Amino acid sequence: MAKEHLCFGRVVQLLRRPPSFKTPHPSTFVFDAPNLIEGLAGHGYRSVCIGGVTYFSRETPLGNVLPDMFHEDHWRPEFCSPDPDSTHHQVDQALEVADWYVDRQPLFLFVNVSASHVPHSHYLGDSIDSRRSQMAALTYAAPHLARLITTLTQQRRWLIIMCADHGDAYGDDGYHGRGIAHPSVMNVPFTAMARG
Repeated sequence: MAKEHLCFGRVVQLLRRPPSFKTPHPSTFVFDAPNLIEGLAGHGYRSVCIGGVTYFSRETPLGNVLPDMFHEDHWRPEFCSPDPDSTHHQVDQALEVADWYVDRQPLFLFVNVSASHVPHSHYLGDSIDSRRSQMAALTYAAPHLARLITTLTQQRRWLIIMCADHGDAYGDDGYHGRGIAHPSVMNVPFTAMARG
């Protein structure tokens, strides 16, 4: 299925190569690959991820799955949510990577911001994660993400996609956590914009 995104002032679609009997719209970016990362690689992009949560840590077999999808990956303990300045560290790393590639090769840069992932109670000085502490984590992360976007787009035009991987239930209909198929977990924010 195609998904529409705003790119350079117009709506485009990203679509894996469709079956031969379907014709995509001319503005559709079609790639003959199983996912967007490999599709962009086929067009000369280098893919780099700045991991946050431990699924990017390479500390376990599961922690290798996502990093192995990218040409290059970066993860350190200070990128993870228990560090109260994790987003600052991640953005520093992302800008270092982007600066290195700016004149060398097109770049697909993926940043897994971990600050709003549990644990985040430390942003309020609490011991229990809550909706309020998650909002405090987002408030902390926002200026760092603004620095990332502002710095990147000073040098060139970027398509920026921001979305969550999941939500969290904090007593919604009596549910708590994220391992459930509840709208508070399944519905996530998404935005795409061309900047620069």
